[in-house]
Amino acid sequence: MKIVIGTVVVVLIIGFAWYFQKNQKQVVDNESIKIGAILALSGPSAIWGESVRNGMNLAFEDHPELSVIYEDSKGTAADGITAYQNLKLKDPDIFVSALSIVSIPLASLAKDDKKVMLITQSAANNITNEYAYRYYTDADHFALPSFESEISPLKNVKKLAVVYRNDEYAISVANKIKQLSAEQGKEIVFFESYVPNEADFSTILLKAKQANPEALLFIPTPPSESLGILKKVEELKFNIPIIEVSNVQSDPETQAKAPNIPFYTNQFAFSIPGNSESFKQRYKAKYNKEPNFVAAFGYDMVNLIASCDKNDIKGCLDNKKEVTGVTGTAKNIKNHDIVIPMYLTKVH
Repeated sequence: MKIVIGTVVVVLIIGFAWYFQKNQKQVVDNESIKIGAILALSGPSAIWGESVRNGMNLAFEDHPELSVIYEDSKGTAADGITAYQNLKLKDPDIFVSALSIVSIPLASLAKDDKKVMLITQSAANNITNEYAYRYYTDADHFALPSFESEISPLKNVKKLAVVYRNDEYAISVANKIKQLSAEQGKEIVFFESYVPNEADFSTILLKAKQANPEALLFIPTPPSESLGILKKVEELKFNIPIIEVSNVQSDPETQAKAPNIPFYTNQFAFSIPGNSESFKQRYKAKYNKEPNFVAAFGYDMVNLIASCDKNDIKGCLDNKKEVTGVTGTAKNIKNHDIVIPMYLTKVH
């Protein structure tokens, strides 16, 4: 009898020891997750990279067990690749990247290297793959509000002019606009791109106006493009509905610099007054300014990563069916696409 009891005690001790070691190992693994973040910290798109970094750093206050190494993509593909190669030498457990022009080549590199990458601020088509995940929105959700929102001025017009940035993101959105226009019987009378970081929109907008559209849709990326187009629209006296089929103007600092003319833009639920107030107040207290939507995505990405175990970050992300953060809720997640819906809003 004593032998049996002794055997049971030994088995229980071994079992508890195994359980303790297993759970202790999980804690250590979670504490040691290292993030390599590739953001535009200089150049025309620096407002976005700095905001993502601010949001991430705010989340790190809640997750001091995580670590991060930042590299500057300067908002270009070439510098993004250099940043990725530099970070790869430091062997992060997961990469974070922002902007389509930067993230598209990096997604391919991550797949080749079998490194998990979480991408934000990219609506380009086909950016996800076996190792690349998007936490943002897609081209469809950028274009749809302009055609489906109850407040959209396109309900009453038939002729459209489309001016867009010549990069993967804007081309993807512009092509969706083409599709939706055809489906709704609208005619695109002007459809032309401009080079990234263009400073003079006189020629392209004058040509757009001469096409006699009933509404102008434009797709920028950095604030300089959005503000440049709106100021030229005011100067040329378009006097037709203007829609930014992007969300640059949902950034409070950028919108404050826009001319005093009526126009529409997209926004995430986060940007609606009253939503995510706790995060907004905390961000403002730390940085002395209002957060924009990409700061919120930076915050949410860190919280998402923190919910995973270092030993199986990929499996963790693969198994997410719904994700909720300060940016909103993504449901029915598939194909590595964590898509947050957008809404059309009128400015001025």
